[in-house]
Amino acid sequence: MATQGYAPGTALFPRFSPPEFERRHNAIRDAMDREGLDAIVVYGLPGSVEISWLVNYIPLSPCWLIFPRRGEPALFLHFYNHIFCARAQAIIDDIGAYRSPATATIAGNLRDRGFAGSRIGMVSLNWISHNDYVDLQRGLPNAIFSDFGRPFTAIRWVKSEEEMPFVRRSGYLTDLTCEALERELRPGLAEFDIRAIVVSAFEPHESDPGIHFVASTSMHEPDRCVPWQRPTPRTLARGSVVITEITVSYWGYATQIHRPFAIAEEPTPLYRQLFDAALECYESVRKICRPGVTSEEIVAATACIEERGFTTYDSVFHGERGKFPELGTRSAWHELEPWQLIENMVHVIQPNPVTRDFRAGLQLGAAVIVRPGGGESLHSYPFKFPVCGA
Repeated sequence: MATQGYAPGTALFPRFSPPEFERRHNAIRDAMDREGLDAIVVYGLPGSVEISWLVNYIPLSPCWLIFPRRGEPALFLHFYNHIFCARAQAIIDDIGAYRSPATATIAGNLRDRGFAGSRIGMVSLNWISHNDYVDLQRGLPNAIFSDFGRPFTAIRWVKSEEEMPFVRRSGYLTDLTCEALERELRPGLAEFDIRAIVVSAFEPHESDPGIHFVASTSMHEPDRCVPWQRPTPRTLARGSVVITEITVSYWGYATQIHRPFAIAEEPTPLYRQLFDAALECYESVRKICRPGVTSEEIVAATACIEERGFTTYDSVFHGERGKFPELGTRSAWHELEPWQLIENMVHVIQPNPVTRDFRAGLQLGAAVIVRPGGGESLHSYPFKFPVCGA
């Protein structure tokens, strides 16, 4: 899989075919036409996917993309010295850097293109600072700005067949992290060592780090029920358990995997019960990940968690960036966000059964593609509770 997703005749960066980008651009421009927009402005932060989806450049620093309904897009980077590498990645030629403030460059380019009095859609508006938004309005006082984030994102939600190998590649990279953990976890390692194992598994490959949340605790006297977002100096011992939440991105496409690992001895009866509850919940939800299924049906499929006497602390089902939607079990903190599944959407099923005193818990899950026959897992690492370092 060393060259998965690379365009024919190239060996530098992954790239989709010209017809795939034409499909994307046509879909966005059709949506712009429906909303009466002459151009959209896309703001990108490091790792954000909206710009890469349109022009194949993954931001490493703040950048802005002007995408007109007619004409060629233009990309403006924060760092001038990033231009050469960006041109090697992107499918467009008009790439430069903005001078501070960025909004002066963006407003000036829009004026030069004749958009001073146009309707302009804003993508990633939730990430743009208030000052930048006000500056844009001042720079283009006759323009009308509107939020185009939801129509844009809705188009991206449904993956094309050409996108699927990229999503699967992310699944493969997350599998590598679990294989490495099963192989290398042992008593005496600190949580910082666990993070190093995760990162070293995918670093030799084309990849972008996502999240590598871990937590360790004693299975006999537990005090952590969810993966933590930062490692601690805690050291593994015989009878510890490591719970995980791991995302590795491949060229803007991210999947997520969750597995528990017992250290040097078999899982205790409580942890076996937690694992069985999580697996039953995962399968119950996966089976109904079909087109047309609603949030209410997904939450109803998680009932086995409460029926087994547990509750949850994390969401049990989510889409991109942990949202779109973010659903929990009936006893969870999460709200019931309205949603309906569409074929070829990618979602994460991640049951997190915990004891009601929040002392013990684990996470078990995977990313799946919505299919007519139910969710198709994007991972090959088995649903198991391995004993490591015995």
